[in-house]
Amino acid sequence: MRLTKIICTLGPATASPESIRGLLERGMNVARINFSHGSREQHTAMIAAVQEAGKALGIPVGILLDTKGAEIRTGDRKVPLAVHAGDELVFSPFDMPEEKRPVVHVNYDGFASDVRNTPRILVDNGEMVFEVVSVDPKGFVVARANDDGSIGSRRHINLPGVDIDLPSVTAKDWDDIAFGIDQGMDYVALSFIRTAKEMAEVKEFIRNRGSHMLAIAKIETQLAVDNLDAIIDASDGVMIARGDLGAEIPFERIPAIQHFIIERCTALGKPVIVATHMLESMTQHPMPTRAEVTDVAHAAMGRTDCTMLSGETAGGKHPFLALEAMDRILRETESHLSPLDPTGMSVDEHDARARAAVSMANALRIPAIAVLTRSGKTAAAVSRLRPLMPILTAAPADDVRRRMQILYGVQSVAVEFHTDPEQTVQEAFRAFRAKNLLKSGDRIVLVSDTKTQSGRIGSVQVRTVD
Repeated sequence: MRLTKIICTLGPATASPESIRGLLERGMNVARINFSHGSREQHTAMIAAVQEAGKALGIPVGILLDTKGAEIRTGDRKVPLAVHAGDELVFSPFDMPEEKRPVVHVNYDGFASDVRNTPRILVDNGEMVFEVVSVDPKGFVVARANDDGSIGSRRHINLPGVDIDLPSVTAKDWDDIAFGIDQGMDYVALSFIRTAKEMAEVKEFIRNRGSHMLAIAKIETQLAVDNLDAIIDASDGVMIARGDLGAEIPFERIPAIQHFIIERCTALGKPVIVATHMLESMTQHPMPTRAEVTDVAHAAMGRTDCTMLSGETAGGKHPFLALEAMDRILRETESHLSPLDPTGMSVDEHDARARAAVSMANALRIPAIAVLTRSGKTAAAVSRLRPLMPILTAAPADDVRRRMQILYGVQSVAVEFHTDPEQTVQEAFRAFRAKNLLKSGDRIVLVSDTKTQSGRIGSVQVRTVD
């Protein structure tokens, strides 16, 4: 059973109900919908298709809303603009019909003002680099291409190191988050977050609407790296968005930052996602490169909660093969991991029971830990310790089960809780057997309530499945 979860981005290649079902059957745990692209009608249809496929297969599947954020993009073009090294281009937020040089339209009126703070303009996450030649007082920028390439429609632009004069959470983002809450989406990934205050504002917005949606901070700017500890503390989870991050900071720093974020999030019990360019070559080719295989394996060895496929499943030629490749790499890598030491100072009762359960499972070589949970907190506490056996959870609420899909090692079934804890335990065992997660005679470590003469108490037990 794979422990590291897989997030798949939906798009033109996988928007149909048949494709979504195919992704679920091949191991997708969370479906990501990028609100930078597509219409409200398309988003609504994809959400419904995911929910229906999950229900038909009896699989809890989380749905992640990824916001557009305060991004700078090029305008629409009928055909891509061919660029050669040494060419001078004009980047402008307004039309320049008299300009003889090629003009690249940008969607940000303050572009020229912000460019004054950087020597370079990056297009498509650094696929093309332009050196700034001049900034005109009228509000346009002249830049020289370093390499050959092309610029298509709505290409993303980075200004490395610049704190652009736009709100991280835009009016569109607030509207999209409200829509996601109404649609029952489970997580929101916030693009270009720069401060903990921004995370707090989004979480308050979610709470005020009566939702339990989890707010995920995307780390993809220099300012976010500068404020990393505070942002992690303020978030419900973190996505290491390496595409934009690699354009914002020197690329050689990415591995160390990724390692630090995974360690910090794991220590705090915050889910962490490694994203972008993991199997990028599979957008065109049926096999990953050896470097990509190593990249996915490195994330698994670091014990990230999730790895993510972006263009590979959204618009690539081989979405199913990409998912299958990631699944194979993760399973193989996990088979070579060594257990971590779960001992340490407990911060609360959930943590204390989790540490006891993992210690017991390791010492007795028990193949699974079962957790009965209403809120998912105990399951999250066990997941944080990264045991090398599945964490089988039983929960009564569907939304709790979906939100747990982002947690390392967690598999979940639906079970109604009873006043008699033992009745709940037996129903959980039946549900685990029905899903082929356990069989009669298996030994497990069980984290649940138990009844005593003085009432119900939390317990950690070794049980044999009937």
